Amino acid sequence: MPARYVLGLKGVEAEDAATTWADSRGAEAGVPVVHVHVTAGDDAAHDRLNPATRIDAVLPRGPVAEELARFVHDDDVLVISTGKTGFVHSRIFGTTGLRIAAAVRCPVAVIPQVDLRFRSGIIAGVKNDDLLETVIRVASEEASQTGAPLQIVHSSFSGVVPAPADTRPTAMERARTLIERLAPQATLRIRESARPPAEALLDASRNAALLVVGAGRGHRTGQGLGPVVQDILLNINAPVIVVPARPSASSS
Repeated sequence: MPARYVLGLKGVEAEDAATTWADSRGAEAGVPVVHVHVTAGDDAAHDRLNPATRIDAVLPRGPVAEELARFVHDDDVLVISTGKTGFVHSRIFGTTGLRIAAAVRCPVAVIPQVDLRFRSGIIAGVKNDDLLETVIRVASEEASQTGAPLQIVHSSFSGVVPAPADTRPTAMERARTLIERLAPQATLRIRESARPPAEALLDASRNAALLVVGAGRGHRTGQGLGPVVQDILLNINAPVIVVPARPSASSS
């Protein structure tokens, strides 16, 4: 469970879905929700905040991703909005959102402007790496908190190059064992797909309430997000929580 939900507000864009998501999650979990106004240094919105909008903190003018990274703690969940609403391949929803998700060291919830009232289910995208346990922990907490069914999705797609032999327990075996310990009461589904990872996860999350994914190899090496999570965020169709690698995590 996070220590806080930190809602990043830009002041001029429609952010109702993100605000509702953060406030409802905070109320359900019994943790504070901090509403923070952020803006680029040349954004006039900094000087004309809506007085009816709840603002708990106003960050200094400057690069949004860097200011938010300085403000949040590792045990927060940062919530940001996007106007993206679905499958439009390679249509960029905003480079700022990608930079934020790549810069901060806490989980980032990216909330599109879609109607979430009739969605259900938590999707956890897993692969056999060092982020699997954290992804499952976040997804299990969400499933326990909301009572939603939990589905783990793994892509066996390896492109044209044969996948190397792996003697470790499979991603599905590890995920199932963790869920049995963390959320034994959850209704669990398993989905193995031969489609490319981003495509499989976007398909699984079309009607889901939430998708949880790891930030990928790029985040672990300090070079931004991995290609799978970038593709997911560029074509977002459901709320997505991006789980970062910790500084001590090793590359796989």
